[in-house]
Amino acid sequence: MILTVPKYFVRAYLRASTREQNAQRARSTLDEFANDHRVVICNYYVENESGTRLDRPELFRLLADCRQRDILL
Repeated sequence: MILTVPKYFVRAYLRASTREQNAQRARSTLDEFANDHRVVICNYYVENESGTRLDRPELFRLLADCRQRDILL
């Protein structure tokens, strides 16, 4: 059996601005988009943090995980 390494990974970042909102709400839309384009999302990065704050651990984890040619949703 020959294993091939993917040329890129598709990663999804889901964020809501407040604790009262649900960052997972957009997941089904992203899954649908990925399915329509015949790609698989390898990882989801989810957090509820304001866009005005720099304290966003999942965003920084996403950026640390990314490699050249990865696709970010």
